[in-house]
Amino acid sequence: MTSINIYRIGHQLAEELVERWAGFFAPKSWTERLDLLYQVHEQLRDDLDNLDLYAEVSPAFVGRLIDKLSSGPVSSLAQAHIYANSDDETHRREAGEWLERYQLANS
Repeated sequence: MTSINIYRIGHQLAEELVERWAGFFAPKSWTERLDLLYQVHEQLRDDLDNLDLYAEVSPAFVGRLIDKLSSGPVSSLAQAHIYANSDDETHRREAGEWLERYQLANS
């Protein structure tokens, strides 16, 4: 599989996964979402059996899931962990800024 195909297939699959899973994530707390995301990723890694494709799908899925949930600013450690694994630079920056404030407050 070429890198262009991996990108295209990965992003298509991420969209399909968001449509399938968003309803399960929506009513949950950020901690519950993080736990469920871990489970989904474990299964996805097994199902894909292709590390390059998994590496493309995983952050794309997380980024689109955050967007689909219309989630606000980062306000918890679990939410920061989820945002940090997004393919969206804004999500990752928000996670980093929150984690920095969290570490300063707890040091």
